[in-house]
Amino acid sequence: MSEPALIPDAADGWRARLERTIQHTEFQRERELFQELNPDIATHPFFANRPRPKLKNAAVLIPVIERPSGPSVVLTVRSSEMPTHAGQIGFPGGRIQAEDATPVDAAVRETEEEIGVPRGAVSVVGSFGVHIGGIGFAVTPVVGEIDPNAAFSLCPREVAEVFEAPLAHFTDLDNHGVEWREFDGRKYRMFSAPYGDYHVWGLTAGILKTLADALNT
Repeated sequence: MSEPALIPDAADGWRARLERTIQHTEFQRERELFQELNPDIATHPFFANRPRPKLKNAAVLIPVIERPSGPSVVLTVRSSEMPTHAGQIGFPGGRIQAEDATPVDAAVRETEEEIGVPRGAVSVVGSFGVHIGGIGFAVTPVVGEIDPNAAFSLCPREVAEVFEAPLAHFTDLDNHGVEWREFDGRKYRMFSAPYGDYHVWGLTAGILKTLADALNT
């Protein structure tokens, strides 16, 4: 029988484990997710000849809440009115602004703006290296433990829904996979990490895979 992904010992819970591994070189490196999954087509003339968009620096918060049933991850469903990733599942976050001293500041600020969790209710665990998505965002994922008493207050222009999923679901590597997508007749691979009726894929799934790898190291 395999060992469970999360040991229910408070002395070696998810936070203690992540604090030991998050600064490893493996988890601080820059990741270009599309090229990782599609080395065979990343140099295809269709893709290689398309001008690469200027990368937009952004940050997201991976919010983890300790619940009586175990730790859970907070995810959002983006509003259908958003100009990018409309209706998709992601983490609270957005572009790094001039007012943000660090990507951590941006992630915490965006979390307060999008789902109403105040900065004082976020205890930052650490950050992973930049994850580059397929449409030009260079995203720094920040892990933060959220006060379980914090209430959500959604910005309806940006967030249609917020939900929680067990952290153990995403730390189980069997729940991660790769799916095929198609753009202008060209098929390509993307990360996938479905949860129930929620179809988690793309950059968000890639970040969750990094989190899972760190918690299984």
